[in-house]
Amino acid sequence: MADETPDTLDTFTWTEIGVGDLDRAATFYGSVFGWQIEPFGDDYRIATCRGQQVAGLYRWQVPLPDGVRVYVSVADLEAALTRVERAGGTVEHGRTVIAPEMGWWADFRDVDGTLIGMTTANPER
Repeated sequence: MADETPDTLDTFTWTEIGVGDLDRAATFYGSVFGWQIEPFGDDYRIATCRGQQVAGLYRWQVPLPDGVRVYVSVADLEAALTRVERAGGTVEHGRTVIAPEMGWWADFRDVDGTLIGMTTANPER
């Protein structure tokens, strides 16, 4: 989790993704984003990227409806969407412009059906 500083107060500093199967989700997110996933108790996993904690995975009791949407920044949106499909997820919306000066977004469903977004400032390669 991010340390609290004046720059991080009142901003999103942590994301938790509810999943049905922790091991399957760890494999999925590791394949898509290269995250390292470590256990944190019986029903929780911590995801790290380049040595920084980026998210928690928790075992849900019942599947959650699409509620809070989270977005992961990626360098190559199309390559990330390809990794989603190879890992067993499905692309819901491909590259879509946010605004010319803001970049693009896409979203996908993971192996448990959770909706996750991705953003990039980079044009299509």
